Amino acid sequence: MKKIAIVSIIDDDAFFQYATKKMLELSNKVEHILQFNDGEEAIRYFIENKDEPDKIPDLVFLDLNMPYMDGWQFLDKFIVNEFKKDRITIYICTSSISKLDLEKSANYPLLKGYLIKPITKAEFFEKLEKELENDSLLD
Repeated sequence: MKKIAIVSIIDDDAFFQYATKKMLELSNKVEHILQFNDGEEAIRYFIENKDEPDKIPDLVFLDLNMPYMDGWQFLDKFIVNEFKKDRITIYICTSSISKLDLEKSANYPLLKGYLIKPITKAEFFEKLEKELENDSLLD
């Protein structure tokens, strides 16, 4: 069975991190899970490994409201860097129901979706399946 090589969770909420990691493990569709507590820690990892595609996540679940560097700041730093990875899929995962945040997300064409917490197991599994389907189109 084909699996997603690396999925990353970027969120300062320990419970969300734990629950999401468990769901990803239960899906049996993910090989490795990288977890970051804020955008600054995550973007540092991405930039340090930008020339090593095997270390860069294929799929990212990104929170918006975090200390040090929020999701928007992460995205701004992310888009100015070039990564030697064909495709990196990013979903916003937030508790923000702000219309302004939703509208702002439309300004980032690299985003594949805007998920509002709490996110169900079915929603996560749907995104994993979508990623696997898109990946098979590249083979």
